[in-house]
Amino acid sequence: MAKKAAATGRAGSPLPAASQSDDGAHGVTRPTIKMKSSSLVDTRVIYCGDNLEQLAKLPDACVDLIYIDPPFNSNRNYEVFWGETKEKRAFEDRHENTKAYIDYMRPRCVQLARVLKKTGSFYYHCDWHASHYVKVMLDQIFGENNFLN
Repeated sequence: MAKKAAATGRAGSPLPAASQSDDGAHGVTRPTIKMKSSSLVDTRVIYCGDNLEQLAKLPDACVDLIYIDPPFNSNRNYEVFWGETKEKRAFEDRHENTKAYIDYMRPRCVQLARVLKKTGSFYYHCDWHASHYVKVMLDQIFGENNFLN
């Protein structure tokens, strides 16, 4: 599901122009993308943790693109062994009911809407478990006319 922040927003603008650079590895030439840095947010940082806590630290209208891949309300536990060290990482995707799931996601999506620029785009990755409830919630936050599929 994609939501644009305003009727004038764009979904999927092209990447900045790329130039070519030689990384010296077996003569492979790779594109180099010149990104414009933001004066509002340090774009060189990956923020970890509960996004509700991290979003509270960001100013309004400072993000061009948001993609989230939250739990799907699948009523399952997930476990994976990560990297060479085989570190065990796990999370529970269990909520009492669909209302509890939406109640968990709503404040996060409200904060995401707050930090999204008027010309920005928001992508919410979900599946059949709660997608129809998620769409109604996002319509309430972003407005029904801002849905793109």
